Amino acid sequence: MDKEIKGISCEVKNCKYHDMANNCTAGHIKVGNQSATKVSDTACETFECCNDNTCR
Repeated sequence: MDKEIKGISCEVKNCKYHDMANNCTAGHIKVGNQSATKVSDTACETFECCNDNTCR
């Protein structure tokens, strides 16, 4: 697993890049929606389910 990305907090416990200290351990992240105008329009596009794709 990659090292923590400093300054990136993650509370998505079913993401394979989440660690128990709420850090992101992905090598990089991609945050999407190019046309976002408010927080609810954005999303982490790096998310991968840690439960063999059984995420809801």
